[in-house]
Amino acid sequence: MSHRHPFARLALALALALAVTPVAAFAASPAGRVAEAPAAVVAGHVDLAAPDGRTIDLSVWQAADERGVVVFSHGFNGSPAAYGRILSAWVADGFTVVAPLHVDSLRHPDHDRYDSRAAFSTRLVDLAVTRRYLRATHAGKPIIAAGHSFGSLMSLIEAGAVTVAGPLGDPDVKAVIAFSSAGDLPGVIRPDTYAGLHTPTLMITGDEDLVEGYVTDWHAHRSPFDRSPAGDKMLLVFAGADHSLVRNADAADFDLIVRTTTDWLEAYGLGDPAARARLDDLTAPDGVTVESR
Repeated sequence: MSHRHPFARLALALALALAVTPVAAFAASPAGRVAEAPAAVVAGHVDLAAPDGRTIDLSVWQAADERGVVVFSHGFNGSPAAYGRILSAWVADGFTVVAPLHVDSLRHPDHDRYDSRAAFSTRLVDLAVTRRYLRATHAGKPIIAAGHSFGSLMSLIEAGAVTVAGPLGDPDVKAVIAFSSAGDLPGVIRPDTYAGLHTPTLMITGDEDLVEGYVTDWHAHRSPFDRSPAGDKMLLVFAGADHSLVRNADAADFDLIVRTTTDWLEAYGLGDPAARARLDDLTAPDGVTVESR
């Protein structure tokens, strides 16, 4: 896909997506272990114009000494603000975070105007518009895609995963951080969806990471790791962790998540060999398994 991101192609993807199986409401799992969050960074807001006439509310957590930019896509029914704990850690490491408020968010003012099927197609548009904005306002800074649950699928698509909407990858996306996943959604995920995912990808999940009616076996979250080409792929599995791990990890688990994700940002977003070496030497503590391929 060219750097101009022709929206005619996205319009076709939108039409296709409206025909797919409705997407699950990936609600947060019950609150579990919650550690004290780091000092929160206050987000600013930018209004972006979507080609379908919508206004996209973009949350922007600006790093004081920006080294790169993370495009973050929240979970279904969620919102960017719910992830302030991890996003603040990335901002402290020099990565500005930008996150559109998708129409499926319960905080979106037009939430009731859209059904769950529209969430897929409008998210594709939101993220393409966001990346176009970044190319104009943060020129030359590396872009990393990240997301949780349904948002992780969006990030994987940005990085080269091919769903029923066709190829919509962006060569400017240097790496992916995917918390949980949307599972192997019928009508959306194809057998070869991850065959072209060559972008460095970090997958983080837990062995109790389930979504009733959609992800009944946590191993479904392994698909992007297991079914993509080998090379620069890493999987962390936390014992006892549910679908809300990114928000409710205890202090020790959260520390590991921050260290691993910031090393991933630096290694593959910035090309830092020291960060790459730390990832290569990562030793899993009790209760966590680490796989690389």
